[in-house]
Amino acid sequence: MTDEIVRELVERLRQELDDIPRVLARMNDGWERARRSSDDFYLDGVALNLHGFYLGAERIFTHIAEHIDGDATRGESWHLLCCSK
Repeated sequence: MTDEIVRELVERLRQELDDIPRVLARMNDGWERARRSSDDFYLDGVALNLHGFYLGAERIFTHIAEHIDGDATRGESWHLLCCSK
């Protein structure tokens, strides 16, 4: 693996990791608002941000697989292929 590939991977991972505190803060804020108001609307926001957190983690692992393992995680059923190995 070349230094350029490593630098690219590190930069992509840094971008993804930088988003995590913002997403967690929004989840916590929404959770507290839902608890105080009993309004399910806030829980929808928590769920949306939890989904965003999951997708961010998935992108991190996808970047690692593509850059280190050379594994192209593409197509509709890549989750099945990834998890069945």
